[in-house]
Formats: sequence, structure tokens, C-alpha cells
Amino acid sequence: ETDRDGVYVAYANGIVRDTSTGLEWKAGPDRDTNWNEARSWVQSLGGDWRMPTIDELERLYQKGKGDRNMTPLLKTSGWWFWSGGEEDPSVAWGFYFNYGLRHWRSRNLSIDGRAFAVRSRSDG
Repeated sequence: ETDRDGVYVAYANGIVRDTSTGLEWKAGPDRDTNWNEARSWVQSLGGDWRMPTIDELERLYQKGKGDRNMTPLLKTSGWWFWSGGEEDPSVAWGFYFNYGLRHWRSRNLSIDGRAFAVRSRSDG
């Protein structure tokens, strides 16, 4: 354990654990990322990492927290994060942390887009 912020604990390997949900989070490359790039990055991690659901992203949102309305333990300069929803081949849900809103967006758009990977760990 390297750092703690309320329910969030950061580890030296860059993983941030939400002790209230048991979810582990990892911030993706800090550059403009479209949906397919986000999915490819998450898949490259292997194991049981996956893209977050829109509900999981919304639970990260804390108005006024850090400089991105989320725990500062997740290091990013992005405001828009992709969810893994597969409902439509051309658009995907994402979450705007500047406004605290979920929104549809073309999967091809990368401007300010970022990826989070998430996994459920039950082994403490």
C-alpha cells in the first residue's frame, strides 16, 4: 500500500482499489484514446481486466474531488472515459467527469478520451 484516499487505496504497481466495492482500477495511457484503442489497451493487460460499465464510471465521480472530480490516486489528464458497453457498433457510453454526466459518443472520437481498466478481486 502506498497511498490512501478515503475508500481508495493506491499500490506501487499503479492499481487503485476501491475498498467499498472491491473493484480494482487502472488508468490507461494518458493520451487521446478512441473506444477501440481503449478496448485494445484493456485486453493487452490480460487476466480478468475489462472495460468498466457506465454505472461503475459514475460511481467514481465525486464533485470537487481532486482536479478531475474523482480520487486523485487515479492519475489522468482526461475528462471523458469510455465504458465497455457493446450495445451499438458505432457509439458507446462514456462518462464526462467535468460535468458528471453519462453520454453517447462516436467510438471513433478520441479527443480527451481515456481508458480505465477494472476488475473484481475477491481475494482481499
